[in-house]
Amino acid sequence: MDCTILIVEDHDTVRASLRDWLASAFPATRLVDTDTGEEAVRLAAEFHPAIVLMDIGLPRMSGIEATRQIVEAAPQTKVIMLTIYEAADYQQAARAAGASAFIPKRKMYLDLLPVLQQLAPEV
Repeated sequence: MDCTILIVEDHDTVRASLRDWLASAFPATRLVDTDTGEEAVRLAAEFHPAIVLMDIGLPRMSGIEATRQIVEAAPQTKVIMLTIYEAADYQQAARAAGASAFIPKRKMYLDLLPVLQQLAPEV
């Protein structure tokens, strides 16, 4: 499989819904998911995803810190922040950590697929 997307979301129903939606949109793409930042860092090292869909509000390690560690270890990985936190300071922190895009969850189903195809045409 050429392309992997890692989904990092601590709400089970949101994570499952996102995984199911992406599986139907990109059937040839491997989807890996977790609910913690620590596990995201480990899975990113194991699977080398093209894209990481990262929530900011995670238990223990924030999505911003997980993004920083993932991008530091694999600069070619594109991280898209999917979050309810839309304030400019969150966007600035996400970009400073290495995020390639920032999508509010309320606009996820409208904005995510075009951003995915722009950042990783192989999906």
